[in-house]
Amino acid sequence: MPDIMLIDVPAGFAGASLPLGRYYPIILESVEELAELETFLEAPRDELVFPDLFDRRPSGSMCECVVIARYRPPLPDWPWVLLCQWPVAYTSLAPPEADLFARDVYTIEVVPSRSEMIGTESRLRVALSCHPHRHVGDGGPEIGHA
Repeated sequence: MPDIMLIDVPAGFAGASLPLGRYYPIILESVEELAELETFLEAPRDELVFPDLFDRRPSGSMCECVVIARYRPPLPDWPWVLLCQWPVAYTSLAPPEADLFARDVYTIEVVPSRSEMIGTESRLRVALSCHPHRHVGDGGPEIGHA
């Protein structure tokens, strides 16, 4: 599964369109993308520009079943992230104009606590109970930090 950079957007720029009103998740599939993002973030600018350079870039990763992954917070009081990677059999059912999938294959939920993340994941598992899916790190620790 990819890495996730989670940016805590300053209060003056945050808003209801962001997860929990203040976080901006970025899905990174390679060290090259991380370097590209760091270059983007370090570039001088006169105004705020959201780092959405990967949002619509097609993923280089494909899967045959829904993959569910938890990302633990890097610090206390940071949120949990639940990332799902969806196979083409599912993503092709949504009209392109619906804009439901980041990088054409991912959905992402940012939640304030582990218990809320477990509840969100449980509801998803129930919805997928008749469909193939797998959980990364099931029975062990979460796979990484957001």
